[in-house]
Parts: sequence; C-alpha cells; structure tokens
Amino acid sequence: MFLRTLASLLVVTSASLAGEFRVGAARVDITPKDGTPLGGFYKFRGSAGVLDPLYAKTIVIEKDGVHAVIVVLDLSGTVRPIVAEARKLIQEQCGIEGDHVMISGTHTHSGPQQPRGSMMDEITKVNSPAGVSYTGMLPVWIAESVKQAKAKLMPVTASSTLGRAEGISFNRRILREGQPEAIWQPQKLTPKDRPAGPVDPEVGVLVFEAAGKPVASLLNFAMHPTSVGGGVKISADYPGVFTKLVSERHGAEMISVFANGCCGNINHNDYITGKRRSTLELGTALADAVDAAWGNLQPLTTFQPRIRSEQVVLKRRCFTEEQIAKAKDMAANMFTKNFGTVPMAETVCILETVAKQNEPLLAEVQVIAFSEELAVVALPGEIFVELGLALKKASPFKHTLIAELANGSIGYVPNREAFPQGNYEIVSARNEIGSGEKLIETALKLLGEVKKGK
Repeated sequence: MFLRTLASLLVVTSASLAGEFRVGAARVDITPKDGTPLGGFYKFRGSAGVLDPLYAKTIVIEKDGVHAVIVVLDLSGTVRPIVAEARKLIQEQCGIEGDHVMISGTHTHSGPQQPRGSMMDEITKVNSPAGVSYTGMLPVWIAESVKQAKAKLMPVTASSTLGRAEGISFNRRILREGQPEAIWQPQKLTPKDRPAGPVDPEVGVLVFEAAGKPVASLLNFAMHPTSVGGGVKISADYPGVFTKLVSERHGAEMISVFANGCCGNINHNDYITGKRRSTLELGTALADAVDAAWGNLQPLTTFQPRIRSEQVVLKRRCFTEEQIAKAKDMAANMFTKNFGTVPMAETVCILETVAKQNEPLLAEVQVIAFSEELAVVALPGEIFVELGLALKKASPFKHTLIAELANGSIGYVPNREAFPQGNYEIVSARNEIGSGEKLIETALKLLGEVKKGK
C-alpha cells in the first residue's frame, strides 16, 4: 500500500513538473585572501583589505530537461582555460552540458588577475603562489555556484523591460579638430573636442518571479567599472552597489546579477565637466533607473532554452620589424622604467602577437534564448559600444542583452572606423581590423537560428 501511494505521488510530482519553466539562482563568495595579484593595470598590485566582497553569481534556467546557465564573476574578465575547466566540472557535477554554460566577468578593476599567457603574467605576478592558488579555485567555485542554483530550481514567470541611465557613461575616446589620432581619457573637453563615438544608455532588466516574488534578476549596462581607482582593496566596483540596491529595493531574497555590455570604449568619467562620480553614485543611479523601469516589466513567452555557440577564427594583427624591435627593447627595461599605460599596452600586445603568430585567435560567440522576446549574447572581449548598438538594432529579438568578456577574452575589439584613430584600445587590440564586425555577423546568425527554433 505504501509503495503504491509513493509511486502515485512520484507520478503526480513528475507530471506537475513536466513543461514548467524553472529558474534557480545562487551566489558563492570568491573574495581573495590578502596578497592575491590584482588585475586591471599594467603593474603588480597585491590585494590588501576588502571594501566589499566578490561573488560568482549564477542563474540556471530549465524547461523539459534542457538547461541554460548564466554565470557572472566579479572579476576583470574570463580566460579560456578557466572557463573550460569550470564547464568540465559543471558537466560532471551538475549534469549540464558545458556548452550550455555562459561565464563572464563584470570587469571590475579591483579584483584578482587571471593568467593571460603573455607578458602581463610576469608584470602582474599572477603566476606567484598566491595567484596560482586563487585561480586554481575559480573553476571549483563556479561549479559550486551552478550546483547551488540548480538545487533551487522552481517554477517561475519571466518578464523584462529596458530602462535608461542618462549622463553617467561617456565615450572615453575623443577627437580633436585638426588632429587625426584620438585622445584617450582627457581630463576635460576643450571647445575643439568631441566624443569619437556614442554611448549606450539602455539598462536591460530581466526578472524571474516565483509566487509573485522576485527570485533572480539579470541586469545589463555598458560602462567600465573603474570608479574605485587603482588601490589594493578588493571591490566589485559599481556593479556591486547596483545589484545590492536592486535586491534590497525589490526583493531581499533575490539574486541580482550584472552582466556588463559593450563598454570597450565607455567610461564613467564626465569629460564635459571633468567630474568623477563615486562608486556609490554610479551604482545608485543605475538602481534608480531600474526603479523607474520596474513598473514597465512585460511578461515573456518562455520556451525550452535554445543555446548556440560558434568558435570564430580571427586574424591576428601584423607588425613591422621596427615595431617588434622597439617592443623588445622596451620590454627589457619595463621593470625598471615607467613608460606609461599606452606604450606598455602596445609592447605587451606586439610581443604576445609575435609569440602566438602560429596559433589561431579563437573567439567564442554564444547565444542563449528562452523566450520569444529576449535573448542573451556572449562576446569574448572588450567590445566597442558601436558594435553592441549595431547588434541590438539588427537583432530579431525585442530585447537583446549582451555580456562581454564572456567565455574567455581576446582583449579589445574595436569597430572598423576606430582603427585609423589609434591610441590605447587600438594598440591593445590583438585582432585585425574588421574582426568586431565578424563577431557581430556571427551573433546575428546565431540569433536568427534560435529565433526560428533551429
């Protein structure tokens, strides 16, 4: 009798779950110990103290046994070896296909460095015992966050909207009348200056609710998180403030996840007035934008997750013998002299490109869709805003959220028009001109496939 009753309950339970759209969310603390090498700058900085904790935040989406996973790390980005190892652990421990997992970084400049396979590893000392210890644990922590999120899967409804945050993001590349090369991050504009390109003020808001209560949100905006500065204390920068405030205001139990959009050339410094906003000001302004948009959330028509990814082979840049010789000479003196950010970036880029000239430059483009109205695109680098805006405009989905620095990073990815203008992002780019447009073309192709249900 007991066994028959138990069997009946199992049948009812299975039937009740069949066809349901479910979501689970979790976060795992990934704050490093003191002495861990930090990223974001062309110098060694060992962490000392914590302003606010770092997390691996995860949203697992499931319907009819198919899972899609979105993980965002409070780190400067992601690198392929760590992504590959994390996906392997997730598949082994959670039974979720590795290629169904998206892993990106918020791009905080106040978090640990990851190995890049270039001179940057020596500069930042990421291969020191403290650095190796930290990066060795990252795949474990990522897998644990997915495991916890999957364990919390529950039936939900999904809704989305777009807010706007005007006046807090700025194109950091400036064109001056009569000068062909762009100026990078001036303190303040002169009457002869104009921004070299636009900004993207959209704030993407995706919310999952269970029994009328928000359980998870995915937030999207395009802006460099460098407001904390170049100190040695750990911080999630403005994304930490932003997500904390959204959860406090709209659901204490809600896991709010921030994915940074195409912000390769976008910063928070106001070059018009010369003002530099604080981390609290930036995070609060974005949370206010979400508040203003919250009442406009519209329900999504959800379906079984559709995931597509493609490895795009890009051409590496070419350099002259003179450029290579100059880079080698500078590298020999880089640890005794301060050459400045732009020359150091160019040196690292040239020597890495020469060392890897026989290796393909692989860039993964990934698309996740689970509704008729919204899709998430993952791109592997610091993507210029012009490329993100073009992708959103041409996307077949009403709302397209873009996560850059996802599933690895190939460095800066400028749009075609920016290359002749030169300066920091251009000399830092490993990829040849036109590569960014190639990534967008691939993303649009994948978006078309998932839109049609292929």
